[in-house]
Order: sequence, then C-alpha cells, then structure tokens
Amino acid sequence: MAEAPTYESDVIDSISDKPVDPKCDAACKKVLSCKEFAAPILKYVCTEYEGMETADIIALMEDGVISEIPLDPDAPQTKRTPVIEQSNSESSTLKSGTRFFDIRFNVKAPSDDGYIQLIINLEAQNANRPGYSILKRALYYCSRMISDQYGTVFTGSDYGKIRKVYSIWVCLHPNKAYTDTIARFSVKKEIIHGETRLTLEEENKERKNYDLINMTIVGLKDFDSASQSEHPLIRMLSLIFTQELTAGKKKELLESDYNIQMTENVEEAFEDMCDFSTGFYQDGLNKGVKQGRAEGKLEEQSNTIKKLLLHKLDPSQISSLLEIPLDEVEKVKRSIAQN
Repeated sequence: MAEAPTYESDVIDSISDKPVDPKCDAACKKVLSCKEFAAPILKYVCTEYEGMETADIIALMEDGVISEIPLDPDAPQTKRTPVIEQSNSESSTLKSGTRFFDIRFNVKAPSDDGYIQLIINLEAQNANRPGYSILKRALYYCSRMISDQYGTVFTGSDYGKIRKVYSIWVCLHPNKAYTDTIARFSVKKEIIHGETRLTLEEENKERKNYDLINMTIVGLKDFDSASQSEHPLIRMLSLIFTQELTAGKKKELLESDYNIQMTENVEEAFEDMCDFSTGFYQDGLNKGVKQGRAEGKLEEQSNTIKKLLLHKLDPSQISSLLEIPLDEVEKVKRSIAQN
C-alpha cells in the first residue's frame, strides 16, 4: 500500500515542480520565441548551424513562422505570418485530432546545394515529473511535423521534398540524469551484415534521405551552480529562466556576458516572465506552508526548514512564513552546517 504524501514532499513538489499557470507558461514560450534566444539554441543543437555566428542564424530565421491557425492536412491552408511572433502552433487532422505545439517555425539552413528548409518545434518543459515520456512525446511531435508536410511541402509520391524536423525540449527543472546535459536523438544507419560500398559523397547524400527526425533534450541547472557548466547554452538558458534574479539584472548579464541586444520584444518577454514566475513561486510556497501548519509535526517541520534553506530563503523569512521562533530555524541551519 502506497504511503500517504508527507508535508515535506508536498511543499517541495509545490516549489520545485512550479505550478504552471497558462499565463506563466505563455510567458516562458514568449521568451523562447525571441530570435535572440532561439538562434543560440539552433546553433548548439542543430548540426546544420555548427560553427555559425548567432547573427547569421538570426538572418536565416527571417522566413521562420509560428502560427495560431491549424496546420491541418484536412483543411485549406491560409497565409501565415512571416515572423516568429506567436507562441502557439496547432496541428490537426479529422482522424487524429488537434495537437498544439509550443513554438513551431521554418528556418533556412546552409547545405552543399545552397539552402534547405528545416521545421523546428521548440518546447519549454516546466515540471520535472510531467507524467509521461518526453522522448515519446517529442517523437510524436516529429512524426506529426513530417506527416503535416503532405499537401503543403509535397504531394503525391514526391517524398524527396520532405523537410528535416527538430523537436527541442528545454527542461527548466530536469531530473538528475539530465541536469546540465544536452542529449540528441536521431535516425542513424546500422549495417547488420556486410558493408556498404558507398563513397563519402554517396554516404552523405544517402544520410540526407533518412536523417530527417531529431529530438533534443536540453537540461538546465539551478542558477547558483549554472556558472559551473562547461556549456554556454546551459549557462545562458539557466540565467534566462532563473527565479532568483529580476528582469533588469537578467538583461544586464545577457548584454554583458552574451552580447544579446535588448530589443523591444525581448524587454517585453522578460518583464512578463519575471512577473509571473515570481508570483507562482510564492503561491506554491504559501500552499506548502499552510499544509505544514495543519500537520504541526516537529520532524516534518524540521525537514521543511531544511528544504527552504536549500532554496536560499533567509532564516527570518522562514520564521515569518512558518510562524515559528527564529532560533528554531537557526538551530536547523547549524545542524546542516555540522553535517
């Protein structure tokens, strides 16, 4: 028989899983839809942009689109907006129903033949235990992006026009296995018997016909340890999504450390995200505090104090929130230091 949830697990779930309100979720998507932040993600995730400057990638994103209209093979397509300015995209068929993507856009990429078109799905994953396999969901999204091309990118049996698709998941609070990690999953050839007798040029040409699906998980770090990451994308995204800095401080660091220009779109996106994240952090914390008062167990209270200290709350703030003497909090803090 499963054990009943304790106050400790409840309060930490409410803090670390960060309840996702639609407005807060939309604010995170709005940040990722800014080309200044989407371009570095493409630079470090998509093999087509390796070694390129961010500014050059942004220039190729001029044809990128995100649309609120259904990307529906069963319905006529209408004209799409030629900029990345919406944070919701929808795929729908009469048989399989509607599927919403966080961000979905087209972008050019250099190739031996000039340029090719890629289709990018960019997702912000807030909860660290979403209740499903992110990889399976990413694979489903990639499959839909491939099938959605019928009737828009190609018709009949002209499969040679199918465009490569990427589903990129930025996990704000990943489990330990994927913290400070960028993991890429793709279709690869495996020779089971014998060997192919293709030249390098022929191998590369063949690869373009099967290397069409790519799923990537970008696992961030807590901001206080993100500076220790060896990867610039992890450091930058961890800075963007931390709840420990104001919008103004984030913008200052992004300009000085990453040379990112604060355009009007970026300014607005940051203000929205910081406003919502601060509010929902406190809401989740207050919910846990109320549960703790109801429990009133000394051991669980001690565990709660430890967790809140680890989340960088001041002892005086914890004392006020839990309505307990300050010396009780200091006692727990000393015990942590001794262990």
